Amino acid sequence: MIRDLKQAKNTMLEKRFGEFYLRDLSPKQGTLSPQYQEIYEAWITLNTLLSEAGLPTDPRKMKEVIASILTGCVPNNEKSGPDCFFEENNQDEDAERKSTTSKNIKGSYTGLSNQKTWPAQVEYTKKKIKNMKRHYYDRFCARTGRLLESWYLTGDIAYDILIKKIEKDFHNSNQRKDPRLKASVSMTEIKQHGTQVF
Repeated sequence: MIRDLKQAKNTMLEKRFGEFYLRDLSPKQGTLSPQYQEIYEAWITLNTLLSEAGLPTDPRKMKEVIASILTGCVPNNEKSGPDCFFEENNQDEDAERKSTTSKNIKGSYTGLSNQKTWPAQVEYTKKKIKNMKRHYYDRFCARTGRLLESWYLTGDIAYDILIKKIEKDFHNSNQRKDPRLKASVSMTEIKQHGTQVF
């Protein structure tokens, strides 16, 4: 494993099948500005640290990983399933995470499958929302990536808030090209019914 990334400035670390390989990138790296070189080396360092800790390196999951670590959760390494796990009564429980860089904390649920009937939609929503024991809402600084605050709602409360909004969208979805449903949890709802953990 490469420890001194300064000595490895002409190489790139690639992860394939759990093994690390080196590929010479000398010609392209010679054109990087000092600032871009520093960004590139920081990216390698971050991915290496995540890999060594057994954490996901997928950039799309980066905020979930950071927020999970800072709130005492365990990130899920799998591509499907819950975003993370939390411990309650000596048992690991599933949790969903939503993040934003907006001024106010909130949680958006987009791309929910549209079922053929409302009773079927209710059952689908119970599995998708209620069965997750907690829903975490994380707000990050857009400039630094620092986690600013994190709250959670229980799955039951998140379901109660969202099901009314999903029902309204369900009955209006036939008028859109994209029939998938969407709903959101507002800052007021999060702070009124939630628990702050960071």
